[in-house]
Amino acid sequence: MNLKTATRMLAALLLATCFHSVLAAVAVAQQDGQTGLVAVIDVAKVFAAHKGHAAKMDAIKAEIEAFEKEFREKRQSFAAQVQTLQGLVGQPNYKEEEANLARKEADMTIEANQRRQDIVNREAQIYFETYQHVSQTVARLCQTYNISLVINYDSSEIDPNSRESVIKGVNRNVVFQRDLDLTGMAIEMVNAPGN
Repeated sequence: MNLKTATRMLAALLLATCFHSVLAAVAVAQQDGQTGLVAVIDVAKVFAAHKGHAAKMDAIKAEIEAFEKEFREKRQSFAAQVQTLQGLVGQPNYKEEEANLARKEADMTIEANQRRQDIVNREAQIYFETYQHVSQTVARLCQTYNISLVINYDSSEIDPNSRESVIKGVNRNVVFQRDLDLTGMAIEMVNAPGN
C-alpha cells in the first residue's frame, strides 16, 4: 500500500469516526429528552481549510520529498557499486564484495520501509489531532447554538461533465439543509489565533 492510499484510507476512517461520534451523541441526547437544532458540516472542507493541518502536512510532504531524493541517490550509488562489482567477476574477493552489496541492499530496503512507516504513523497522528481539534470546535458550536445533531455532508458541486464527480455525487448521502451549515464557522474557529 502506498502513502497516498494509506492517507486516503485514514482520512475516510477519521471522517466515518467523526460521523459515528456525532450519531452516538445524538442518541444520548434523544434519550435524555433534549431537543435542539440540526446542522450540517463539510468536515473534508474544514480539514482542507485548516491552516495548522495544512502546515503539518506540508512539512510531511517536504520530508517525503527529501527522503525520496536521498533514497534515489543511495540507489544510484548502489547501482554504480553493482557495476563495479561486475568488473570483479572471477577475482578472489568477488564473493565477499557480492555479499557486502547484498547486505547493503537489504539494509537500505529495511531503512526505507522503516522510514516510510514512521512517516505514515506521524501522518496518521496529524490527522487524528486535527480530527480532535475539529470535533472540539463542533462541540463548542453545538453548545453555543443549542445544536443536537450535526451531519457530515459534501458541499462540493457535482460536475456533470466529469464521470468521477457524478459517481461520487450519486454515492453520497442526500442532505437537505436550510442555512444551518457550520462549515464556515468551524473553519474560522480552527484557524483563529491561539486556537
